[in-house]
Amino acid sequence: MKSLLATLLLLFSFSVFAQDTSDKAQIETTLNNYLDGFYKGDTLKLKAALKPRLYKFGYWKNKESGEYEYYDQMTYDKAIDFAKRIKKNNQQKGDDVIRKAEVLEISNHIAAAKVIGFWGVDYMLLSKEGGKWMIEQVIWEGPLEKTHLGKTTTYYLIRHAEKDTSDKEDKDPHLSEAGKTRADKWAKHFEGIALDAVYSTNYNRTKETATPTAKSKNLELTFYDPRNMDAKEFMAQTEGKTVLIVGHSNTTPMFTNAILGKKKYEMMQEDDNASLYKVTVTEDAKTSELLKIN
Repeated sequence: MKSLLATLLLLFSFSVFAQDTSDKAQIETTLNNYLDGFYKGDTLKLKAALKPRLYKFGYWKNKESGEYEYYDQMTYDKAIDFAKRIKKNNQQKGDDVIRKAEVLEISNHIAAAKVIGFWGVDYMLLSKEGGKWMIEQVIWEGPLEKTHLGKTTTYYLIRHAEKDTSDKEDKDPHLSEAGKTRADKWAKHFEGIALDAVYSTNYNRTKETATPTAKSKNLELTFYDPRNMDAKEFMAQTEGKTVLIVGHSNTTPMFTNAILGKKKYEMMQEDDNASLYKVTVTEDAKTSELLKIN
């Protein structure tokens, strides 16, 4: 009898767990449909996520006063029209843009959830009808605050400045006069950026490029070997920091790609000493941009 009761209890617990898991998965799908509606202009997914009686409104922070001001209500029809405009005007957001969906609580017929989008934070209430979870009400605030994103890590990657090529046999040349000038320009560029660390390969040209910036920040150079770099380990060690990495025409884009987790950038041209790769890593996204600093 005890064995039978234990078996029945186990089966009941599994059934409840399976139902909870199923509901959670359904709600997460609804939340992502909601995000795709406003990110991609996907009206079909948005219609699948929203109840026609949707009640949505929010508060937008006034930059001058710092106060949150009421923002007009968005009805179901307005939401669908908004998604159509996104598609029509080619304003879709890519997969690298911040987006996060979180189920907060599930009851029998209602649930609460939270969505983080590029505009800010949405709290929403959902209901279940006919076995389908849909969004009934939304209250939001914007713009998106850094506190909602968790730790942000920023990497700046550059190639060494112009080297002295007068001695073709020299395998470890120093910077040329033009290179020394550029190194000083890099220090000037990073003047207003709070760096936590400066990394350099152990060569004269990279060290001399990195040194003016490191000195201006009262930082010691940290040497690394790009041939033996574990990108995941490096990212774990530098999480939440702002880091400058000085490398070479091949290692700089290679390291950038390793941080991004995909091949996005090709090897630099031999005469390119002005490119700046900036990679921003948050809990949910990795973004990058390539700048020219002359």
